[in-house]
Amino acid sequence: MTPTQGQDSRAPRQRAVYRKHHRLTHSNEFKAVYEARLKKPIGPIVVFALPNKLGHPRLGLSIGRRVGGAVTRNAVKRRLRDAFRQIAAGWPEEKAGLDLVIVVRPHETRSPASYQSMLESAIDRLIKLIEKQAKEPEP
Repeated sequence: MTPTQGQDSRAPRQRAVYRKHHRLTHSNEFKAVYEARLKKPIGPIVVFALPNKLGHPRLGLSIGRRVGGAVTRNAVKRRLRDAFRQIAAGWPEEKAGLDLVIVVRPHETRSPASYQSMLESAIDRLIKLIEKQAKEPEP
C-alpha cells in the first residue's frame, strides 16, 4: 500500500523487539549471572544481574513447575518478556550492557503493568548496586 492509498506517511515507529541475541540461552550463561551474586528480590520475582560488554541487555527466565501449569507459566513468561522489551527499549547506554535472569516464585498471575513496575524497580536497584561496587576499591 502506498502513502497515497490512505496509509500514514509518517516515519515508522521503532518497535521494542526481543530477538535471539537478547536472550540467555546456555546454562553457562545462567550460571555466570547467578555466580555474580547481584540479586534483588521484589514480590514474586528475583532478578539477578551481571554487567556485560555487548552493548545490549540479555534476558533469561527461570520459571519452575510450582508456579503453575504450562499455560500459567507461559503467560508469566510472555508478560515478563514484554515488560523487559518495554523497559529495555528506552534504556540509556550505561544500562544497556546487562545480563538479567529472572527467577519467578509461585504466585497468582498479575497484570503486565505490575510485572513491568516490579522489574523496573529491581533493575534500578541492581544498577545502583553495580555502580556502588564499581566505585569501591578492592582490598
